[in-house]
Amino acid sequence: MQRPFIICHMITSLDGRLLPGRWPASEEEVMTAYESAAERLNNDGWIVGRRTMEDFIASAEPCISTGPVPRPDLIAGSSGNKVAICFDRSGRLRPETGDLDGDHLVIVLSERVADDHVQDLYARGISVFFAGAEGTDLSGALTRISEAFDCRRLLLEGGGTLNGAFLAADMIDETSTLVFPVIDGQSGIPSIYEHTQPCDARRLELISSSTFDDGTIWIRHKVIRDTSHRDRNDSDI
Repeated sequence: MQRPFIICHMITSLDGRLLPGRWPASEEEVMTAYESAAERLNNDGWIVGRRTMEDFIASAEPCISTGPVPRPDLIAGSSGNKVAICFDRSGRLRPETGDLDGDHLVIVLSERVADDHVQDLYARGISVFFAGAEGTDLSGALTRISEAFDCRRLLLEGGGTLNGAFLAADMIDETSTLVFPVIDGQSGIPSIYEHTQPCDARRLELISSSTFDDGTIWIRHKVIRDTSHRDRNDSDI
């Protein structure tokens, strides 16, 4: 089975920055534009990194054992709901339940995470998948998640570090970029794609562009495939 089709769906300032809390706009304004576009993308769920998920779920110190231990994935949910997938390779997140606003929570860990933490997540109704010894096997984990939950199209929603890892692994099929009518202007603010390892640029093909009533511009692109970099594991997650 192939991995799911992945659309990187992000909202940004004109200069590509990702912290809407700094913008002269209400959270409601920003989220209305963002969710309005997301609803049109016909998706089966979404993917975020651990730091992005910390806006919704508490975190603590990593739960790491002495070495990687290969284990089977643990499936706690069904294919009836959308999936909320989070890459948390060191086991920092402490969710209370597998229900996240009606979506089923799926945590992707490295094989180095301690088994007691894995079992605690599963006991709380959270599905657990493993992405190899270091938690960097993006393609393998998502392929198995797709098979388990019959999810064919997923939205990759940040942060910039995770987006950069997916881009470097040639695992983004489309981009859906909302340019909110604001300039951040501050150096050092996270951007859409933040990759610290060597990463080749990607050519895009325009699918569509439109403008919302609030002045937000929605641009969709197809990512031109680069078979020489497809499914490369990456440590920058």
